[in-house]
Amino acid sequence: MISIAHRTVVASCVAGGLLVGGASALTLKPTGQGVAREFTITGDQFAFKPGRIEVQKDDLVKITFAAKDIAHSFTIDQYRIAKRAGPGQTVVFEFRADQVGTHRFYCNLTVDDRCKRMEGELVVH
Repeated sequence: MISIAHRTVVASCVAGGLLVGGASALTLKPTGQGVAREFTITGDQFAFKPGRIEVQKDDLVKITFAAKDIAHSFTIDQYRIAKRAGPGQTVVFEFRADQVGTHRFYCNLTVDDRCKRMEGELVVH
């Protein structure tokens, strides 16, 4: 015969396992949708930092883009994104990464010829 104390311990372990399992389920991505990914990218001294970001297909990507020295833009043609930030300004935007591949992001401004060399990569797996 099983004692009441033993049943309580077993029930507590099972309930605890369900809670842990439930918490894990909340962190998994729902079917057909990715998870939220946040990145802070700076444009400074004619370079993006970081110069490469990686996400999974269907992730919701939130970018906080800051121009440190002069005005810069964050442009990704495949996603029709062109966001401009003035010197010392920040712009925040989101998009769904629904196109697998490596996508170039760049500065589309012509303030200085070195702007044309500002490039980075968004990799969508």
